[in-house]
Amino acid sequence: MKFIFDFDDVLFHSTPRFKEHLRVSLEKAGIPRMEVEKYTESLKGKGFSLKEFLNKFSVNLDWYEEILRNSEEFINQDLFKIIRKLGRKNCYIVSYGNEEFQLDKIKKAGIEAFFLEIIVVPESKKGEIEKICAKHKDEQVIFIDDKIKNLENLDLKKYPNLKTILYDEQGLEKFKSILL
Repeated sequence: MKFIFDFDDVLFHSTPRFKEHLRVSLEKAGIPRMEVEKYTESLKGKGFSLKEFLNKFSVNLDWYEEILRNSEEFINQDLFKIIRKLGRKNCYIVSYGNEEFQLDKIKKAGIEAFFLEIIVVPESKKGEIEKICAKHKDEQVIFIDDKIKNLENLDLKKYPNLKTILYDEQGLEKFKSILL
């Protein structure tokens, strides 16, 4: 079996824990919370780049490292324990967003060595998920994501080896049940 994990809100507690950490850190850097909210609202559907954001408000880029410094605290430890047991050769990350920011969060969280491949896409995950399914056509591929739209647009007829799990409030239990 191969496993594909989304990063934000599955492996990494982005909402609300990391976002609150981000807001507090940006306030310490001198950016009012309302400005942060207004800017992030304007980015709906686009990848967020923390470096671009800091540059926009003329904040020293040292804050970038400061904000990401404790990223390991935001890892979903219950899920990560299982991933370590599954083994690197069986695990992938396919994440949406700004590539540099996503890869930096993953690296600072200390989990990159546990995944065979980490792929960051600027738009739909569909193509990358289907490539992994095609590469492992003789194995079951499990894709875990917290957004239903990322699960609904996949071609389950063309890739019968693909199974999806919506990572909601019962996500960990759903995931554990397929491992039994």
